Amino acid sequence: MHAKNKEQSRKSTGAAASNLDLYQVNCTYYEALGQNDTEYLLARAIQFFLPGVPQVYYVGLFGDVNDMELLSKTGVGRDINRHYYSKAEIEEKLKTPLVKKLKEIMILRNSHPSFQGVFSLGETADHELQLRWKNDNHWSELYIDVENGEGRLQFSTEYGIEELIMNSK
Repeated sequence: MHAKNKEQSRKSTGAAASNLDLYQVNCTYYEALGQNDTEYLLARAIQFFLPGVPQVYYVGLFGDVNDMELLSKTGVGRDINRHYYSKAEIEEKLKTPLVKKLKEIMILRNSHPSFQGVFSLGETADHELQLRWKNDNHWSELYIDVENGEGRLQFSTEYGIEELIMNSK
């Protein structure tokens, strides 16, 4: 993770940034994944498909990078992922392909009837992951091939099957 964010996380971790918890690593999730939009979408899709109530911090919602300027001003490690957005920045972030895709996944998670049903984990090869929800005739499924960095999110509709493309384009 340190290498993927050009060692920025080391500047916000442990004694380097006056952190009480020397084992806490501070970095945005997007930076931890090397600013790779597809990997980020796949990772967030997994989060939204697992049982429980998924939560996303506002910097994570925007798939944003470390705020090194704020970190240098405060010297507080956690500030690396505590950017203070202007209204204009928020409006620009909401237009990005990454945020639009995240929004689609979040809306599906919060509105599709399958998520009120039963969760199952499919049997797959070691480099694959299949997560599925089923509620009566409603279903949703996330399939990820980690080896190839590919994924598909399919779900039932009243008209058949729909699919969300799991990349940032």
